[in-house]
Amino acid sequence: MRLQVAAALVLGAIAAPIIASQEQAQYLVELDVVVLDDDDRPVPGLKQEDFQVKEDGHAVELKTFDAVADVPGGRSPQRSIVLLLDDSGVGPGNTLPIQTISRMFVARMAAPDEFSVVRLNNRRDEAFGDRLEALLRISEYRSDTLPFFGRETVENALRGVAKVSRTLEAIEQRHKALVCIGVSSVCNVLEPSTGRGSLIWRYWVDAIGATARANASVYALMPNGLSTRSELSRGTLSEITGGEAFRNTNDIGRVIDIVRRDTGTYYLLGYWPAASASASSKETHSIDVKVNKRGLHVRTRRLRGMQAS
Repeated sequence: MRLQVAAALVLGAIAAPIIASQEQAQYLVELDVVVLDDDDRPVPGLKQEDFQVKEDGHAVELKTFDAVADVPGGRSPQRSIVLLLDDSGVGPGNTLPIQTISRMFVARMAAPDEFSVVRLNNRRDEAFGDRLEALLRISEYRSDTLPFFGRETVENALRGVAKVSRTLEAIEQRHKALVCIGVSSVCNVLEPSTGRGSLIWRYWVDAIGATARANASVYALMPNGLSTRSELSRGTLSEITGGEAFRNTNDIGRVIDIVRRDTGTYYLLGYWPAASASASSKETHSIDVKVNKRGLHVRTRRLRGMQAS
């Protein structure tokens, strides 16, 4: 009898960690979803049953739902917006235009907005600070701080996106915007066509995963317009994270309005990934969100990365 009891205790001790590890493998995936009508106006007032979500082609059940609406009676939005200034040296004549655009953003920020400025090649810049700190960084910004080193510069941009996203991850229940101002090769990186065979693949996956966990979308603003034909294809950083790319526009006020719109009226959808997805070795998982109402379309991320351990 004593041997049986001892064996049971040993088996129980072994089983407990296994059960615990299975429980820890479950985590809530949270999506921030912007819903727009045919005139690109935000649509408040939707319910949980109005949404359908699939991950890797399989329907998932929504476990949490919250609506944030910048309208009377709605949950007052608290915006988190970070300007990422491209100082990679591709456009040495971009200093004044980017400074001007950045100051326009600062002028539109007001309490309770959280706003900061990060120069991509300045390791001292962090994604926090007050209005004066933002203006100081803008005044010290130079578009040609470092020469453009090709792949290394793109890697650094992706690392910068991931670093800022990790800083914002602690701020929960909020849709954040990373507004990168500069050239497309830095601000709107294209998904590597060769996948894992690409030298920047791990930086790409890291940036996708970090933005997903932080509920952050990338908005790419390129003052000098279209730089490469590849920008027109799907698979850019802005498109995959649920943001938007703006090229060759002088209407900066409209760009600011869109960023503030997307961070002011949106829905937070939470679901448990399928057990197969939790245990999967896939580095990214596809996401598809639909609204069961005609005349509406959604803006949200298309990929999420593996959950950080």
